[in-house]
Amino acid sequence: MASYLDLVEQAMLLQRAGNAQRYARLASGVQTGVFERLFSSSLQNLQVSAQPPVNSSVLDLSMPKDDAANFQKGFQFVLEKEGAKLVREDGGRESSKYGILQSTARAFGFKGDIKNMTREGAEMIYRKLWDKSGAASLPFPLSVVHFDTYINSPAAAKRLLQRSNGDINTYLKLREQRYVRLATAKPEVYGKYLQGWKNRIQSLKSMVAAYEAANKYAQEGTATKAAAKG
Repeated sequence: MASYLDLVEQAMLLQRAGNAQRYARLASGVQTGVFERLFSSSLQNLQVSAQPPVNSSVLDLSMPKDDAANFQKGFQFVLEKEGAKLVREDGGRESSKYGILQSTARAFGFKGDIKNMTREGAEMIYRKLWDKSGAASLPFPLSVVHFDTYINSPAAAKRLLQRSNGDINTYLKLREQRYVRLATAKPEVYGKYLQGWKNRIQSLKSMVAAYEAANKYAQEGTATKAAAKG
């Protein structure tokens, strides 16, 4: 299901194709332009912090034993970021709860008013989105990164997974660059969301860094015990 962001992005691509010469002239100008400034600023913040996030204890950093456990990790992350509050006119469109728009809930079988959505109902919908996204076939924590991206934009998530070849850091960099492009192309619409988007990506980076640190510590501990026995 294409999101509003997907449709806007497609329209942007068509507009760029139809105005290639105009963009070429702009690119050759003396001034670097808004995109270059935003993009440069964005790249300065791409380093993954070695420190775990403040809320890292909320998300179990151990390797999930099965798909159900893998999904729970993704669901926990999304729910923590979206919250349970009813948001009226989310993104200027329609109401949402648990980060789920009324139309999305309806498309996945929810027949009531979104304000009455329960946590259990949200989990059922997110489980369907998890399966549809392909996150179930990915290892943690890439599964969580891809799932969270898919919720925001299914089409973009598929492209980013392909372009990154499954490299989690490349995936996150490409996702941030996409947000910068959107905010630059339509600052009156997306400019106000850019910092929030970047904060969410930083949370994912922190989660990945915390997992890698915990995994490394566990491996070193295992190696030390093996050496002691030997």
